[in-house]
Amino acid sequence: MDLKAHYSEKLSKLFFLNIKKQKLRELFKVDIKEDIYIPVAAEDLADKIKNESSLNKIPMSFFLEGMFYVLGADSNFKYNEYYNTMLLNAKESDKYIKSRIAKEIKKSNYEEAYIMLKGLFYIEKSQDNLSKLLLLCDKLRSENSKLYREEELDLIEKSKKFDENFKEPYFYESLLYRDDKDFQKAFYCINTYISKGGEETKEITEFKDSLKVVNDYDKGKELVNTEPDNALNILMPLLDTIGDNAEIYYYIAVAYRNLKNHQKAIYYLNEALSIDDKAVEIINEMGLNYASIGEFEKAIAYFRSAFQFTGSVEICTNLIMCYLNTKDIKQAKIHLKLAKEINKEDEIVKDLEKLIGEMEA
Repeated sequence: MDLKAHYSEKLSKLFFLNIKKQKLRELFKVDIKEDIYIPVAAEDLADKIKNESSLNKIPMSFFLEGMFYVLGADSNFKYNEYYNTMLLNAKESDKYIKSRIAKEIKKSNYEEAYIMLKGLFYIEKSQDNLSKLLLLCDKLRSENSKLYREEELDLIEKSKKFDENFKEPYFYESLLYRDDKDFQKAFYCINTYISKGGEETKEITEFKDSLKVVNDYDKGKELVNTEPDNALNILMPLLDTIGDNAEIYYYIAVAYRNLKNHQKAIYYLNEALSIDDKAVEIINEMGLNYASIGEFEKAIAYFRSAFQFTGSVEICTNLIMCYLNTKDIKQAKIHLKLAKEINKEDEIVKDLEKLIGEMEA
């Protein structure tokens, strides 16, 4: 169910009264050429309202809340322009609905508060109301992202257009992108929030710094194979912040291997294994480094361990190369058979089969 259908279901539970145009003129000081239906708030009061013999006995507040609710739940409802005019004419209707919104928030009924606040914004378009809508919508998204994610994105864009100097939408956009794991956009948005005058509290600074760490980390990881020097310049300072994470030691080791500094790579891989001794990519990387410095027996031990976990053709071919370097043709042929069973079309498997055939000729 999308949000529109969800709101339609909620509206279907409202009680609508057909009000004569003469009564509308009396109650709301409007001249309308037709009788219209006015919603009455509070589902649990419907029976009471049905039993009333006179509209005079129904509190005006019931009508006010109902109209605000419909304006918030369906911006295209057929009588909205009438409701807008009637609410503007109703004395202190805005004060009443603001008190109702506050009560719903106090009871943690955030969705009801949000819908009524949207109705209030329909007739009172202010930055203050938008700020409160953003706060409530973000709360609802955090509880039900499936229903409210697109709603919050739409509200953020509406808020930006309302006032180009309005800072709050960028804060909530940053939270949304952070939760979507799009840390680069989240970092941009929080910086935009600050540049537009958002107060950089301790919490905001910590949030911004955490996003910077994640962005730097992602950038460092991307560079380990293409620009290992730059990758190390980015990753090494992050050890003070996320040094309890085995993965960062792994990527530092990959960078050092690409720089042919295998001893340092092995050092950082040992650090990684002290945190997580079952991570296959770390175990395999250790094998690659030992193979690179000619310590094939150690490399075989690590590759065998990694192969037991994954059964991957890549690790199997690494093993075959090590066995060939130690002149262990028997084990090389055993593992070649295994590699062919995994993927006989693999190009490296084909090359190794040809190489072993030439060695035996």
